[in-house]
Amino acid sequence: MDILSLLVIGPGGWGDEILWGLCVTLALALATFPVAIVLSFAIHCARSSSLAPVRIVGQAYATVFKSLPEILTLLILYYQAQAVLSWLVRRFLPQADLSISPFFAGLVALSLVISAYGSEVVRAAMNAVGKGQFEAAAALGLSRARSFHKVILPQLWRHALPGFGNLWVILLKDTSLVSVIALSDLTHVAVIAINTTREPFLFYLAIGTIYVGLVTLSSLVQKVLEGRAARGFTAAGGQHA
Repeated sequence: MDILSLLVIGPGGWGDEILWGLCVTLALALATFPVAIVLSFAIHCARSSSLAPVRIVGQAYATVFKSLPEILTLLILYYQAQAVLSWLVRRFLPQADLSISPFFAGLVALSLVISAYGSEVVRAAMNAVGKGQFEAAAALGLSRARSFHKVILPQLWRHALPGFGNLWVILLKDTSLVSVIALSDLTHVAVIAINTTREPFLFYLAIGTIYVGLVTLSSLVQKVLEGRAARGFTAAGGQHA
């Protein structure tokens, strides 16, 4: 049998399983990224808070999740957190059985890690915008919330896009870690296929090609977004038209 026939869709081939793994990988990344961005802003606000306890918690969060390997964060959350939650639930509901799905565990673990790095992206972008923009908006009589939405956010987003684009690429690759908790992503499907067919080169090459394609497409989308964000700003002064 032709070795490439192992990649076809349908009986005898692994193409449909690989497509399903691709869908799971993309679903996990797309579900995680918005959560990570929101957390990135929240952690940055905590780290820059005037309240010392809040600032310490924000700094500790960033330090811990930037220090722990992603796979260790995932394993702790999936196994240890699940054990603790199950113990707490059984204290009140003895017959209850709580379990955390691999998808949810992957989403939470990756969100925690990506947001720790994302808070640095937000910090750098905020520094690039400068406090003078807040002061100018306040002088116009805008509320702090409206100032952020109308004045700061468009400028901040322009500065943050390259950093968040890099984090998206990292997230895409880190989704492969969920294979260790049996979520049927691309890597997990490839491992099953390899164990069945004994063709590691073929399937690793196939999923490697898919990841290269995803990252290439992401880079193209990022360039388009950066181009749109730069519209309305002069190349010389960087001021909004």
